[in-house]
Amino acid sequence: MTRKNTLLALVLLVMSIFDTSALDIPKGTFYFDNSLTKYSVVKFVFGSYSNLESYVMTMTNEGDNLWSITIPETVTGMYRYCFAETTIPDGMHNETFPDLKDRITSRNERRTTTCELSIPVGWVYTPTSGNNWASGTWIKPGEATSYSGTLPVMYINTENSQPITSKEEYVYAYYYIDNMGIEGVENVGSEEAPQPMEIRGRGNYTWTDFDKKPYRLKLDAKTSLLGMKRNKNWALMANADDKLGCLRNTVGYELSRRMGLAWTPSQQPVEVVLNGDYIGLYMLTETVRVEPDRVNVTEQADYETSPFVVSGGWLVEIDNYQEDEQVRTVEGNGNSIYSTYKSPEHLSDQQRTYLTGLINSTNAAIYVTDKTNNSWESYIDPDTLACYYIVQELLDDTESFHGSCFWHKENGNDAKIMFGPVWDFGNAYHRNIGRFIYDRPAFTQTWIGEIAKFPHFQEIVLKHWNRFVLLHYKEMGDFIDSFIDQIYHAAMSDAARWPQYGNPDILNDRDTFKEYFESKYQWLGEQWGIPGMTLGDVNLDGTVNAADITMLYDILMGNVVTSEEDIIVADVNSDGAINSADITLVYDIILGTYQPETPETGIIINVRADVAPYLYSWVYVNGRNTVLNGNWPGMQMTETRTTSDGVVWWTHRFDVDYETINIIFNAGNSSHQTSNIMGLGQGQHYFLYDGDKAYQDVTEFYEE
Repeated sequence: MTRKNTLLALVLLVMSIFDTSALDIPKGTFYFDNSLTKYSVVKFVFGSYSNLESYVMTMTNEGDNLWSITIPETVTGMYRYCFAETTIPDGMHNETFPDLKDRITSRNERRTTTCELSIPVGWVYTPTSGNNWASGTWIKPGEATSYSGTLPVMYINTENSQPITSKEEYVYAYYYIDNMGIEGVENVGSEEAPQPMEIRGRGNYTWTDFDKKPYRLKLDAKTSLLGMKRNKNWALMANADDKLGCLRNTVGYELSRRMGLAWTPSQQPVEVVLNGDYIGLYMLTETVRVEPDRVNVTEQADYETSPFVVSGGWLVEIDNYQEDEQVRTVEGNGNSIYSTYKSPEHLSDQQRTYLTGLINSTNAAIYVTDKTNNSWESYIDPDTLACYYIVQELLDDTESFHGSCFWHKENGNDAKIMFGPVWDFGNAYHRNIGRFIYDRPAFTQTWIGEIAKFPHFQEIVLKHWNRFVLLHYKEMGDFIDSFIDQIYHAAMSDAARWPQYGNPDILNDRDTFKEYFESKYQWLGEQWGIPGMTLGDVNLDGTVNAADITMLYDILMGNVVTSEEDIIVADVNSDGAINSADITLVYDIILGTYQPETPETGIIINVRADVAPYLYSWVYVNGRNTVLNGNWPGMQMTETRTTSDGVVWWTHRFDVDYETINIIFNAGNSSHQTSNIMGLGQGQHYFLYDGDKAYQDVTEFYEE
């Protein structure tokens, strides 16, 4: 094996840095607002670790504290940049950007905080304070109160431009939606022919404590908006309390869909202009209502008295506020339960008696001393509750089961309480996430902490957790990235309009959210396990036995209703069809007569680290997530190899017949782990790992 020794030496030299972030400095002109600094000459400084060079360019004084710079050609793979008042001359400097940045500081020359924000051409960078070390934000010049043009725009004009000041009283208005040329989105109405509607405020804390208000819309006719199902009733969610890239509700809803809850509200991002004023980025969202396409239960009339009807359907919110239309009871632990009934909206004595009795009977069944007594499951559907609960855990939503917590029930005394739909995740990731949501929560929670004590419920939770891990977890990162790409420029405009609420550095906010999500996922994995797909485990119960053959047979015979997930798992031999060959393969696995083919090649991982790291690995093929060398945190590496230059590497060979595998280096826990390292193909791979979160792929410096 030959080596590019010079380059390798440089790589090892910066081994302690391990920063993998990269930024493009685009071709074009952008601007710096100098009104909040003491600079007399502004220079733009940027650079990269990998290129081992930095750049300095003097900006042009445009007058009125505005400075400009034109980048003649896009520069890719930069590390960071800053603005500085420095005597260092223009041009390229043969030193790393951090060295140059620190040298500016050591010479008592002024500079702003180092930045990793993407640079939109034509926009203005404005520091957020008079401090020379200030952070800053990009604001589009002349359009700080205008939409980005990258999302559909909803125009709303109230009658006589009347302000919206009430959550109870609707204001008459007209609206239209301009799709801004976005493919697949239809215009609704037009400036010349707007559509009638009514609008009022909505929310509690979000209505009273924020200048950027959420709204409730009632259209004159059922209409499909932004590709969502036809309805009259909608909400415009402001997300003023979400500085994690508007991802709290977005990811919560997506998790709900992937967990298979009966109905999850749809939402689409839209920019809103109200009475000629651009009010920012909103999420146009379906509201929680009893309708065939939403909460699909049999609707009962207000003031119903028939004993055959009052058992359902019900739509009830476990509320955190006292409301007029409420049933108030006491939980087994002494806490109050506020049950706000949404449907029906007004109760007869018979309806109130039934609902009160149902809640009290459920509560009594939950607070039994004997936790092997699962009589509470005759009142609450445990599978639906488990799925709902896992969503709340993944987002560490300690306000769940406290407010905005909905359940519904169909007609009939045997019909069970079904938790859902999900709604508000505004309190996600607001604390140390290394515990369950019912462990010392910031808010009182109804029932879940007591239900978690039942061993059978924990078994049900594990079943649905395993399904999520095996079939959906790996898709969440791509979903988050896609959503942020969609709203990126609109978020910039929103942050300019509402600097006190917005997400000016939305890429950093995205990464922070993903870190929280991954940390909670790994912590839950430590409690519940992170399963690997076992070939032939069709019912995902952790073992391969006759029950898997029975399930395959039922699928083939059409005896069970199958989901797309079931179909993926049931195709045991991954030939694209479910047939007798899959049953034969499972049978061979049970008998021990199945012998997988031995691969002729392998994937070899070499890692340089001070302490032997743990290596967690998996593949994701045809919807299956298969762990290769043990559940989290994987195996601690023990084998070493020494290269001809005397460098010692920890090494592990995977003799697997897969085109690529995925790995994570870690220190035996989720607190010290790298991000996912994806798509490693056959052959040798070389990495540097700092024992915490940083790694560097140095494979390019080696060749066979």
